[in-house]
Amino acid sequence: MIPTNDSPEPDDRQLVEQVRHGDEGAFETLVRRKTSKVYGLCYRVIGNSEDAKDISQLVFIKLWENIEKYDAQYAFDTWLYRMVTNVAIDFMRNKHSRDNAVNSTLRLVKTSVDPEQTVTVQRKEVEAVFNAVSDVLSPKQKTIFVMSEMEDLRSSEIAKILGCQESTVRNHLFNARKVMQQQLKRRFPEYARLWEESR
Repeated sequence: MIPTNDSPEPDDRQLVEQVRHGDEGAFETLVRRKTSKVYGLCYRVIGNSEDAKDISQLVFIKLWENIEKYDAQYAFDTWLYRMVTNVAIDFMRNKHSRDNAVNSTLRLVKTSVDPEQTVTVQRKEVEAVFNAVSDVLSPKQKTIFVMSEMEDLRSSEIAKILGCQESTVRNHLFNARKVMQQQLKRRFPEYARLWEESR
């Protein structure tokens, strides 16, 4: 028989506690566990894979430096997401003009693609449209839009992550959708119709 290890993996809070007691292996486990989430959010917000990697590394450096500040009464992911969004927003403010599109944005418009070979072209086209219309959003508006529309986070969760009122999140989201719809109508009318049909 193959030996099995029935002991459950430590949860996030337990790993944090181990890190606080000097367990570097626990920190490596935490990094492995969260890398995909952190990178995914960075990439959707920033839209550039190399920048997203750099930001992800910076987030984990900040995590190591600030691990003592984590309050275990809150979900670890909420605290981590706040760190990610703060770093990403700072990055966007410092480098506002981006040429690359955000990935996984087919949700922006609902298009029907039949021939399999056209999917990549269609995705790139939609990403380019998203990049163009989202460029007019403020860093916070874009971050909230990404977390809501692409990360499927509720307004209450986003509010906790950003440390603001839920009504503030809803206002930013409403304004972001309005601005993007206006940009679509003005610059990409064919996508504006699809946007309206998908809402």
